[in-house]
Amino acid sequence: MTGLGMAMRRDSGRAWRLLLGACSLALIASPALAQRAGENAVRSAEDAFGSSIGNESIGLYSPSSVRGFSPLAAGNVRLEGLYYDAAVGFNGRLIRGSTVRVGISAQGYPFPAPTGIADNSLRLPGSEAALSIVGSVNSWGGVNTEIDGQTPILGDALAVSGGVHLSSDKYAFYGGGVHSSAALIFRIRPTAELEILPFWSGFRHHGMDVAPTIAPSGAFLPAEIERGRFLTQSWAEYKGVDQNFGALGRWRAGDTEVAAGVFRSVAVNEGTFSDLFTDVSASGVAGRHLLTASPGQKFTSTSGELRVSHSLAEGPRLHTFIVAARARDRKRRYGGGSQVDLGRVAIDEATTVAKPLFAFGPSTRDHVRQQSLAIGYQGRWKDLGELTLGLQRVDYRKDILRPDRADPPTEASPWLFNAGAAVTLSPRLAFYGSYTRGLEESPAAPNFASNRDEAPPAIMTRQYDGGVRWTVTPQMKLVAGLFNVEKPYFSVDEARRYRQLGEVRHRGVEISLVGQFGPQLRVVGGAVLLDATVSGEDVDRGAIGKRPVGAPPTNLLLSADFKLPWVAGLSADVTLTRLGELPANSANTLRVPASQIVGAGLRYSTAAMGRPVTLRLQASNLFNDYSWNVLGGGVYFYTAQRQVSLRITTDL
Repeated sequence: MTGLGMAMRRDSGRAWRLLLGACSLALIASPALAQRAGENAVRSAEDAFGSSIGNESIGLYSPSSVRGFSPLAAGNVRLEGLYYDAAVGFNGRLIRGSTVRVGISAQGYPFPAPTGIADNSLRLPGSEAALSIVGSVNSWGGVNTEIDGQTPILGDALAVSGGVHLSSDKYAFYGGGVHSSAALIFRIRPTAELEILPFWSGFRHHGMDVAPTIAPSGAFLPAEIERGRFLTQSWAEYKGVDQNFGALGRWRAGDTEVAAGVFRSVAVNEGTFSDLFTDVSASGVAGRHLLTASPGQKFTSTSGELRVSHSLAEGPRLHTFIVAARARDRKRRYGGGSQVDLGRVAIDEATTVAKPLFAFGPSTRDHVRQQSLAIGYQGRWKDLGELTLGLQRVDYRKDILRPDRADPPTEASPWLFNAGAAVTLSPRLAFYGSYTRGLEESPAAPNFASNRDEAPPAIMTRQYDGGVRWTVTPQMKLVAGLFNVEKPYFSVDEARRYRQLGEVRHRGVEISLVGQFGPQLRVVGGAVLLDATVSGEDVDRGAIGKRPVGAPPTNLLLSADFKLPWVAGLSADVTLTRLGELPANSANTLRVPASQIVGAGLRYSTAAMGRPVTLRLQASNLFNDYSWNVLGGGVYFYTAQRQVSLRITTDL
């Protein structure tokens, strides 16, 4: 084992021992109000644009998909509102939930981003001791256990929370994986004006089978194959360790607030594989079964933000002036993979071969350094509206060192700005509009690309949107808006190389309706109507079509949670999602038909020995809809089959 691996294992062991000690204190402490037994995504959602709480999520959007783009890939991650360049995602022991900030929910948010923002909230320790235990099983054979606890140590001055998780997962393609995670969060409040939140979280992938992908030989979809069959090799596993740690703090003195955060995000990949069935015929026979192994990879990022805000009250008006500095230093080591051809096979038949000897090549390294200074203004006029302005100066540099050469550095020093306004016509009706110009990351090349894992330099993006928020009743809120997002278009070309193919514009309509219909029924519904187009030289010469791959023209959501009146604590829920037909290849000569997925569940909340307990029975893809996920131009894998899960949550 390398020195790095030994150090990480020692650090993880120490953290786990501390965490178990904290959980033990929580076990013997006095009970608190429910922590996790009351988690319900439908009941807690403020709009239909995307939110999560605990193990549940709901919405038209997610942190990986907003208006057809990915805030995570774009680098638009926030932790408790502060800028965070995440090399790897957060685990559920650290994060209580996330919210997608887009449209009117981004109004008044300092320095928004064109692709939207994924704002994450920590599992902050409270002032009372508590412990939550979650256990779940599912019909695929997966088993999961989670423990989250909190306890005060020095009254309100010092508290700690943390959690552990262990799961044996099963996936739609019948592969599996074993994972464990842990987290610790301290809440330090030496005075009423100052709060400091140090944290650490780790996620260990002990072994995870990789999903195969299918690339037909022509403009047709793969033949339908039986889901739930293991099609790859048992030795083709991903192993690695992810860590996120750092500290954030807030200090308030009168009308001035200082917020700061320093963060470190590390992903160590001990080796992984990609599995591609290529040149697949209409009958389901693969011309080539290609397995690519990658040596150890490492992605790291150090980032942070310092923000100072000062507010001035002027009668019904409140003016807030903001100065902020952000920085990140990201390094990546990737490449050097080795590919083997396992021959011609039928993709619906498992073919087992001995693990070959892979000859790895040298790695590619890249290094991104970025700093920005920003000033902003937020003005709120009671019963009239609000105004948000922001100006940023960014210095960006990316160096790429390939095995055979060093590319010239990519540098940029753009001015970025944002402006947004909301006008309140009445207590129930408001109109909003905004414009944002940003510098964002483009997603790295996918596993099936010939230049897999390669990340292009940052790209200039812009967005404008506008709409209306109508409080129909005190319990029902409607948001409807128009949006336009423009950025360079990266995808896989006919030679399966990931590169810029033109410019893309996503414009459309988004609607959210959230409301309480009587004391029993809560509904979350929404729709996105998207017109996505590509322009550029490749479109003009007919090499690619005018529609970007994988962008659905319609995305519909309807979710309802109904408290059954004849049994106290029992509720039923149903969720319907529908995606319109997807452009499936870059030439736009093939589309994946529209799909609709229905999920349903029951939730029973009760008490055992005076402690809250929730039983959750849930079925996803209830009617076993069969469709294809578009992973890239002409590359697919089937959607997950029906899964039934049972989860039990108790708060001690």
